Amino acid sequence: MHDVFFQNLLKAIVAIDPISLIPIFTAITTTISLKETIKLSVIVFIICSFLLTFFCIYGNNFLVYMGVSLGSFQIVGGLFLLIISYEMVLEKRVKRKKNLTTNLSDEYSIDSIAVFPISIPLIAGPSAITLSVLISKNFDYTLESFYFNISPIILILLVTSIIIFLSKVIGNFFNMTILNIIQRIFGLILGALAIQFVINGIKLEL
Repeated sequence: MHDVFFQNLLKAIVAIDPISLIPIFTAITTTISLKETIKLSVIVFIICSFLLTFFCIYGNNFLVYMGVSLGSFQIVGGLFLLIISYEMVLEKRVKRKKNLTTNLSDEYSIDSIAVFPISIPLIAGPSAITLSVLISKNFDYTLESFYFNISPIILILLVTSIIIFLSKVIGNFFNMTILNIIQRIFGLILGALAIQFVINGIKLEL
């Protein structure tokens, strides 16, 4: 009964990839106070939860409105996730995300940093949004559907916000080699998931 929940939980972990963001969170939070770190983690959780929940609920309806079939989106989304998985395996994704934070200076407020680049696109990025839209095909506005499809994403976002709050501490214990290994494993899983999305999309279109 809970298989769908755990499947979507694994998908959310891979798509959001909070582990690989630890060095970035650490770099940002080392320059701000504890109060500001708490504020940052709360704002990020609210923004990302709202955004991804919106796509989980209305993503499929949006596709219908635009005249795009779910099969077509699964194919395109799968190919897109395949590119992201390639970047994860070769560490290009982390480098790209680090580049977004290198130009941040003290003149930026916590509120603005929480929106960009942390919430969008570091956490609620293209891969997380694509996953949310693909999940939305099974959403039917019931409590059970919320549990299976939305709560796994909310749970990973909560974990991500906790990681932001504890990033100063976590950053001292996590070895970069371990983070790189985890990222590559997630990349391979995301690649397999992407291929499956493409196969499912082709089946829907046939």
